[in-house]
Amino acid sequence: MSSKNCQIIGCIILIFLMNSCQNSSSSLFKSVAVWAAGENDVDGYRIPGIVVTPQGTALAFAEERNEFGDADPKSLVLKRSIDQGESWSDNIYIEVNDGSFWANNQNQHYLTTEKGKREVWTNIAPLVDKITGRIFFFYALSEGDIEGQNLQRYTRVFYKYSEDDGLTWSNRVEVTQVLNSKKDGTPNQGDDGNWIVDENGFPCDYMGRAFHMPGPGHGIQLSNGRLLLQVWNRKALGILHEGKILADERKYGVCTIYSDDHGTSWKYGSSFGEEFNLNESRMAQLSNGDVYLNGRYTNDDPKEKNNHRVIAISKDHGMQWDVLGIDKNFPKSNQCDGSVIAMNYNQQDYLLYSKNESLEGRKNLVVRLSEDNGETWPIAKTIDKGNAMYSDMAVLPDKSVLVLYEKGKNKALNCIRLNIEWLKTKG
Repeated sequence: MSSKNCQIIGCIILIFLMNSCQNSSSSLFKSVAVWAAGENDVDGYRIPGIVVTPQGTALAFAEERNEFGDADPKSLVLKRSIDQGESWSDNIYIEVNDGSFWANNQNQHYLTTEKGKREVWTNIAPLVDKITGRIFFFYALSEGDIEGQNLQRYTRVFYKYSEDDGLTWSNRVEVTQVLNSKKDGTPNQGDDGNWIVDENGFPCDYMGRAFHMPGPGHGIQLSNGRLLLQVWNRKALGILHEGKILADERKYGVCTIYSDDHGTSWKYGSSFGEEFNLNESRMAQLSNGDVYLNGRYTNDDPKEKNNHRVIAISKDHGMQWDVLGIDKNFPKSNQCDGSVIAMNYNQQDYLLYSKNESLEGRKNLVVRLSEDNGETWPIAKTIDKGNAMYSDMAVLPDKSVLVLYEKGKNKALNCIRLNIEWLKTKG
């Protein structure tokens, strides 16, 4: 090969490398509607969860709410993106509120006398096994209104799994019995083998809680392969015909369940956070192997509508937790779910956090960035100044980040794709 040709080839390679570096370091911020406002003639889509599969497919999950209330019937849906969040598929239904579950379970202890009752399939908690490629999806069934009362006395918790990147899903598998546990993780049963029940007559955990909600958002896989999922728990909102149970008596708290055999079996970890009324929370594994948890909590003073965040750390892969307390790195804002993810980019470990930050309701969605395992959060950027409720995040193969978030009744559920460069850019 001539010297001139070598020079030409060298120039081409140099230009390619320069363009590659420029592209990898350029600021990225794009927004698309995953579910449009008014899509399928429902009130809206809520409780978003998002994961990325080993194949690079983004899976966005949500509750499809025909009516917008928490106790109203709802279905659970999924959309797929194979182009890094640029476009999304039609709905794939995981559970449908068509009344078939209640109709097919007429002899169960949780039977309602209401005929034609439709299901309140609720909460979103996907979890990806990056080793096997299997995607798990945890969720709950709430009883809905009973005789016109929203008591939320109990849930039943299930999961389904997909082995084809979210296209099809298995039959449901129930794990409620794992959550109705004693403190040591054994079933909360008496000496006679019968389940111990709460004041409403439903099987419960050792703290008298029969209401368990997986997630929201997503669970995680640890570096040792363990699958780990956070679940929040409480007692009922009230007792049928007897009135409400006050918020400070509901025993809010979080527990974990885990699998060390790729989801063949699930076991109970431990419960924690009751002293802070800890509830909806998210986890991420830190660079030192600890598991970090960032959670919402309920104020003791019902008149106080805003608060900070509660932080907990596990040093044994999610079994036991040290609750560090209230972290005022996060400014006081409306009580709402927030998301946390860990990622490594250009040999730097990051934690990312997303939540609406406003003292005046659910708006102004912010993404924060930490470079020291959550000790400080010096970088914060608003990604939507308007209405913003729950959010979740996932990392694409190119290390850009998807932020899936809801905007409210009769509004879109959006996905923003951004990168570390954009977060670090001022303005």
